[in-house]
Amino acid sequence: MHNVVIAVLFSVASSGVALAQENVDSAPAFAWGGALTLESVTNLDGGVKEGTRELANLDITLAIDTEAANWWGGGEWFIYVLGDTGKDPAEYTGDVQGVSNIATDESLKVYEFWYQHYFADDSIKVLFGLHDYNSTFYSLEYAGLYSHPSFGIGPDTSQVGPSIFSTTATALHITYQGENQYLLAAIYDGVPGDPDNPRGTHIQFNDGDGLFSAVEWGWANESQDKIAIGAWQHTAKVENPVDGEMNNDNTGVYIIAEKNINDVAGVFLQLGRADDLYNQLEYYVGTGITFNGFWIEDDNFGLAVAHARNGDPYLATHSDIDRAETAWELSYFAPVVDHLSAQASLYYIQNPSMDKTLDDAIALGARVYIEF
Repeated sequence: MHNVVIAVLFSVASSGVALAQENVDSAPAFAWGGALTLESVTNLDGGVKEGTRELANLDITLAIDTEAANWWGGGEWFIYVLGDTGKDPAEYTGDVQGVSNIATDESLKVYEFWYQHYFADDSIKVLFGLHDYNSTFYSLEYAGLYSHPSFGIGPDTSQVGPSIFSTTATALHITYQGENQYLLAAIYDGVPGDPDNPRGTHIQFNDGDGLFSAVEWGWANESQDKIAIGAWQHTAKVENPVDGEMNNDNTGVYIIAEKNINDVAGVFLQLGRADDLYNQLEYYVGTGITFNGFWIEDDNFGLAVAHARNGDPYLATHSDIDRAETAWELSYFAPVVDHLSAQASLYYIQNPSMDKTLDDAIALGARVYIEF
């Protein structure tokens, strides 16, 4: 194995700053958040080639409570500006699932901009605007440690190109929250942004865009135990990766779950399936274990694995590739000082891109997170 220079990555978390007078029992009227993530990922061995890629991600958010601002009751505005730069380290590791969850096209854009209103004692919320599907759907707390993209949202769904990082679409989103159960339902423009121009913010409603419709029911308790089942349908007219024909009727389902073992350790599970007639990846399984307060207060340590499998129809038309790719991530996160944290991740990617000519890849990632 060759020598490697370990780079530092800075990553983001939200912080709120009150900009208006507030009552003791009420939320601030205006809450700002800001974070910067700098990352370096080095492919040490295998994959396409050895080398290092650096990335940066900037998040700036503003949440406005309309009641605290003395405008009207039961409302919330949210604005999220996203900036990204750097090249994708998956070009070195060669994996189809990706290796960094901040790898994307270089751009500065309004990522989310929505209004949400609360009804029935806040048990029902209705949202309209630019919205990240993955901020509510297909989401698990114990998977949040990992920087591999599949632990944020399974590739069974992300391969379709829904309204997720780093380009969102206009949505109508409804949430019902009971004592322990919840129901999410939403419809999104089927083609986020402008596929021909990934830079900047683009809101378009073109012929053939169709809709991305989603529903998720779940049960969760105060101990951070959760189980949920979701489904989606995509009616955009897009090229079918299986046979190259145009298709406008794509579907998928998933189950996600997590369990708080003893307030120190938690486990999670992701199971997803997409229609094999219209998708390369038919099945996805992800699982992992995360430890909180592993060595010091507020640190996190964990091991997770993501397994993506090609469907039979895709393999029948692409006989030169293998069945599946499996990615492992061993990760450690720790606070350094106020508003500054660091993370290191070791990746082992088996059968990258299911390409028979590529050796298994080993990569090392480093991040530092700055809040402001």
